[in-house]
Amino acid sequence: RPEHGILDARTRRTRSTKDTLEGHVRTRIYAHVTHTSHAMSMFGSLTSGSWFGSSKEGGEGADKFETDPNKLFHEFPHPENWKDRVDELVKRFGGDGGEIPSAMCPLGDRKATARRFLVARKYSLDDAEAALREAMEWRKTVKIGDAVGVDAILAATPRWDLLADNRKIMIGTPFLCYTKQGFPVYLLRLGKGDSALATSASEETHIYSTIIRGEHLVKSIIPEATARAKKLIEEGKEQEAANADYNSLVDKQVVIIDMDGLGMSALRALYVLKTINSVASHNYPELSKAIYVVNAPSVFDYLWSAVKPLLAVHTQHKIKIFSQPEEQYAGIQKLLNDEDIPDFLVPEGKPAGAKDTVTTVDGFMPKAVKAMDDWLRSLTKSGKAEALDSEAVSATIEKMAAIEINEDYAAEKAE
Repeated sequence: RPEHGILDARTRRTRSTKDTLEGHVRTRIYAHVTHTSHAMSMFGSLTSGSWFGSSKEGGEGADKFETDPNKLFHEFPHPENWKDRVDELVKRFGGDGGEIPSAMCPLGDRKATARRFLVARKYSLDDAEAALREAMEWRKTVKIGDAVGVDAILAATPRWDLLADNRKIMIGTPFLCYTKQGFPVYLLRLGKGDSALATSASEETHIYSTIIRGEHLVKSIIPEATARAKKLIEEGKEQEAANADYNSLVDKQVVIIDMDGLGMSALRALYVLKTINSVASHNYPELSKAIYVVNAPSVFDYLWSAVKPLLAVHTQHKIKIFSQPEEQYAGIQKLLNDEDIPDFLVPEGKPAGAKDTVTTVDGFMPKAVKAMDDWLRSLTKSGKAEALDSEAVSATIEKMAAIEINEDYAAEKAE
C-alpha cells in the first residue's frame, strides 16, 4: 500500500511473479469455462437471463418449476397458450407459413419448426420471428467454397477433405442407435480427437461439417425415426419420442458426450464447439431431448459450476453428468439396451457392448457415418448422375436377360 512506503526489490519481484502466474491461471480457466459453455449451448439455449424472463410475451414462473427426479427426461414448461403462439408465429410468414422453406423443417412440418424456435427464444414471438428470419437468410447466404446457400452446398461435390478433418477432431457418430423411448442417439468422444488439428483446421471445416450434420439429422435421421415410431405405435408399442401434437414426429435426439481422455491439451477440441455453436444453436435449435456427459474429469465439476449459471433453467435440466463408471452405466441402461451401449462405456464384468461405433483419428468410419456419406452423395449432381447411370445399367441387364429367355423359347419352338 502506498502509505506503507516503497516496496523493496525482492518483494516487488515476488508479487510481480505471483500476479503474472495468477493472470495466466485466470486466463486459462476463463478460456476453458468459455469453451465448455459453448459445448453445452450447442445442444440447448444459452442465456444469462431467466428462462421466460420478464417478457410480456413469455410464460409465467417457468424459472420456479420443479422437476421430477424419477423422470428420465425433463419436459419443457410450455405456457398454456403455446399452440396459439405457434399459430401466430406461422402466420407472420404467410397464412400457412409458406415463407418458411420446407427444406429447413423436419418432414416439412412448419408448425413443429416454429415451435422449436419459440422454445429457443423463451416463447417470445418477436424474438422467435427474428431468429427464424435470420436462419432463413443464413440458409441463402452461407458460403462453402464457390457454393452459396445450403441447397447449393448440398448439391455441390462433397468436401470430403473438410469432413475428414472434422471427424478426426470431433470423434463420434451421427447415429448410434435408438433409445428405448425411440429417440435417435448422437455420440461424441471429445477426449479422443486430434487436439492439434482442432486449432489448425479452418473455420470452414467446422461450418461445413455442422451443416452436413444438421441437414442429415433433419432430412434423414428424423424422418427414419418418425417412420419407425409410427410403425411401433401401430403395433401397440409406446413411443415416448413421438410427438402426439405433430403427427408422431420424432424431432429430438439424445446426445452422449464422452469426456474420457479430456486433458489440458484435448481441451483445445472444445474451441471447435464455439464455431459449431454459432451454426447449430441459431439454425438448428432445440433438436435435443437430453444430454448425457459421461466420464467427466474432476476439473469438470469446477467448469460446470461456472457454466451452469449461464445456461437456461430448461437446458440445465436436460444435462446429466456422470463421473463414476458404475453409476453412469446404470444411467445409460435406462436409455439404451445393453447391446447398444458402446463397449468403451461398459464396466468390466457387464454384458458386451457395441463395437466400432465411432470414427477414429486414423480414418475409420462406422456404418452410420458411411450411411451419412451415401446420403450426401445422393444429393449431389454427380451422385444423382451416378444413380441414373446405375439404373440404366440395371435396365439394360434386365432387357438382355429377357432377350436370352425369348431366344431360348424360340429355339425350343423350332425343335
